[in-house]
Amino acid sequence: KARVLVLTERAAELHDKLPPKQAADTSKLVLSPMPGLVVSMDVAPGQLVREGEVVCVLEAMKMQNIIRAERDGTVKAVNAKAGDPVAADEVLVEFA
Repeated sequence: KARVLVLTERAAELHDKLPPKQAADTSKLVLSPMPGLVVSMDVAPGQLVREGEVVCVLEAMKMQNIIRAERDGTVKAVNAKAGDPVAADEVLVEFA
């Protein structure tokens, strides 16, 4: 894959002076991988969660998708509940 960026001469000058973008730190978040409907939220604030444990179940296109924790942690906040529609990349759960 190649990325091509076409700019005017002036825009190219300014583009070279921009600082590089830093990727957002999402290590303490569980994000929705797709738009869908939350079928069940299986964690609560204060709960200790282990890597691989089920966090919630999302329904998208009539299929249920199990969302698992990518790391161990304590749940700080739950931002969705069963029945809520969610967008792609929406924060479902925050870890402390």
